[in-house]
Amino acid sequence: MNTKPDLLLQQTRSNLTEQEYYGYIILCNADKNIQKIGIDCDYPYFHRSAAKPLQASVLKDFKTDEYYDMSAREIAVCCASHTAEQVHIDILRNLLKKGGICETDLKCPAIEPLEKSEQIKFAGKYTPLHNNCSGKHTLMLLICRQMGWDIATYLDRDHPLQIAVYKKIQQLCEAQKELPFTFDGCGAPNFATSLSELAKGFYNVFCTDDYRGIRNAFLNHPYLIGGNHRPDTEIMQLGNHICAKAGAGGIMCIANTLSSQVLVIKLMEADMQARSIVAVDAMIKLGWVDDINSTDCTLLYNKIVTTENKKPVGEYKSLFDIKDFVY
Repeated sequence: MNTKPDLLLQQTRSNLTEQEYYGYIILCNADKNIQKIGIDCDYPYFHRSAAKPLQASVLKDFKTDEYYDMSAREIAVCCASHTAEQVHIDILRNLLKKGGICETDLKCPAIEPLEKSEQIKFAGKYTPLHNNCSGKHTLMLLICRQMGWDIATYLDRDHPLQIAVYKKIQQLCEAQKELPFTFDGCGAPNFATSLSELAKGFYNVFCTDDYRGIRNAFLNHPYLIGGNHRPDTEIMQLGNHICAKAGAGGIMCIANTLSSQVLVIKLMEADMQARSIVAVDAMIKLGWVDDINSTDCTLLYNKIVTTENKKPVGEYKSLFDIKDFVY
């Protein structure tokens, strides 16, 4: 594996380097030319939850949005890694009702909500709807119900739905090879492409007019894509032209719908705060958003290292620049 991630970020404490973060930054331009920081040699990485808007794009092929008269809010939750706040749960329950689907039909596990206030409220009595991936699973069940496919086996790799999703991701990412396969944390099939191909996939969804419904859902309802203190929501709130979706394993995908460009970030350490700092700094350096203060974002752009008593003792320093992008 001839890969070489770049050193993107350092975290210091009392002027000594304490941690270093390596990874890749991929920029897909309006002409689909790819520029990179870090040599990835087209090594495949699993998309994890960043795949959700790509997976959801099959709703256009099946006209599922028309069949169920789906609103932009409903499409947004189907693409979300949500915090299981009441606004998310209400939308999902309405979608299940539209399809005549029960909560027990969802095959994602019942796990605690990402939002801590919801964890406290439910005190361990979680259902599959509280899983941050339940929107994706709900859409999959809706399509199966619409097409008359078996809903009990909708997560099987050889299910007609998953075959359609695989072909769609391969098409959107303009991948020429068979895609590696795994099961994601929620149990759904998940596929891998190179980071450059992933960037093209996001370009084809968010920077063309082919999937306006998904793009408009992200642009108009960023809170539904994540929720309180979630990185993709906070990134989108920096500009009304930005669409963002995070994934486990250090992945972050961001589309600038004005300049028709896409950033894909892969941080090898998979640290949420470090990944978010790299993402926002890349957006600032590219001129996608104005320079911001740490206080503008509650989670993702805090560059100050503090003690537990909030005394500043260090900082995060980005070590990349625009000139570092190479074709």
